[in-house]
Amino acid sequence: MPATLLIIDDEESICFAFRRFFQKRGFSVLTTGEPQEACRLARESQPALVFLDVNLGGQDGLELLPLLKQAVPQTCIVVITAFGSLEIVRRAFDAGASEYLTKPIDMITAERLVKRATTEITAMESSPRPEAGYVGSSAVMQELFMKLLKIASQDEPVLICGPTGTGKELAAKLIHQKSARSSGPFVPVNCGAIPDNLMESELFGHCKGAFTGAVNDRTGYCQAANHGVLFLDEIGELSLQGQVKLLRFLDSKMVEKLGAVSAEPVDVRVIAATNVNLETAVARGAFREDLYYRLAVLSVKTPALEHHLDDIPELASHFLHQVNPALIMADETVEQLKKRKWPGNVRQLRNVVIQAALSAVSGIVTPDCLPEVKESLKASDGDPLQAYVDGLHLDGATMHDAIARLQRLLIQKALKDADGNQSLAAERLGIHRNSIRRLLTDS
Repeated sequence: MPATLLIIDDEESICFAFRRFFQKRGFSVLTTGEPQEACRLARESQPALVFLDVNLGGQDGLELLPLLKQAVPQTCIVVITAFGSLEIVRRAFDAGASEYLTKPIDMITAERLVKRATTEITAMESSPRPEAGYVGSSAVMQELFMKLLKIASQDEPVLICGPTGTGKELAAKLIHQKSARSSGPFVPVNCGAIPDNLMESELFGHCKGAFTGAVNDRTGYCQAANHGVLFLDEIGELSLQGQVKLLRFLDSKMVEKLGAVSAEPVDVRVIAATNVNLETAVARGAFREDLYYRLAVLSVKTPALEHHLDDIPELASHFLHQVNPALIMADETVEQLKKRKWPGNVRQLRNVVIQAALSAVSGIVTPDCLPEVKESLKASDGDPLQAYVDGLHLDGATMHDAIARLQRLLIQKALKDADGNQSLAAERLGIHRNSIRRLLTDS
């Protein structure tokens, strides 16, 4: 189905020019000069891009911008103006415009904007699903997804940098899955785990009898990744000798097994990852500069969790579903997770959620299931109220807020212990059954 463009301009000649130009290029083109009609067409057609004239028969087209953004919030809107003054441009961008064109319109530039908009839509439609391992709706993660998808469309070496626990291998797998090599193998190698004396054999393989103990031919990692991706994790840990061998392989794309008389060609895309600053390592002589530039043809950085804390609810839910789809995480538990420090990043969050899930009772993961809270309970001689107070992160909350939160936790605990029976829970708490719903709502 062809992508739709919406042209909002009261000049029929402009509408005709756009319609003729883009219909020839396979687009469906809608045109109107009426603001009300424009909003209706936008809602119904969900266009890939909108061209909006600033002057609509004496009306200010920029006043229509907020209404269009409500109707099609994800759509790129390009403002058309005969006078590209700074004030008009500022107002346009403040109201949500993505770009602007000045009259007379350069249709080649207009086509470039349309191609960019449709490419971004296609990329977003193919954004990774949770089952692919990547989760996150924040702007930080969406920007990362878009960059990984663009990298996947190319076939150059990639260097993925980022702190430990931020999903560098997941990023490499996503690049592989979305690339033309997706049907080929994905071969991960931990460079830090290969002893120097075995490095050449592990990467390139060996022939029977090449050295003492070589009783059979062995295929190395590079050859095993033929027509696919070789993922070199912790590349900063590779010895200088190993770096020389790897650089030669990258330059020649030939594998020479130990003990072989000839080399064999392989077709491999190399993706490397590191949690150390390779530029610093180059400066101190611990990493070869020529290898660094050979690997970092394309580069991407996976962000620390502290830079996208808004993704914690979604991440926690995803990890919980992996452990037990029937479990539910209480709102208070999620809030505690959002307030914590995460030096181990997403990997640490995953471990905490898994441990908490094992302690859940009656299908709900409450704050007391979190590992640190359980340790706090032990440290306070088993007094849960003392542990609760010790673990509080008030952040400006009043006593009323803290008591309301405790009240909510007590009600949830009573309901859980009573298997959802409100009458029984109310009796145990010493309150009327009707008070439970009111107290939950008020708190």
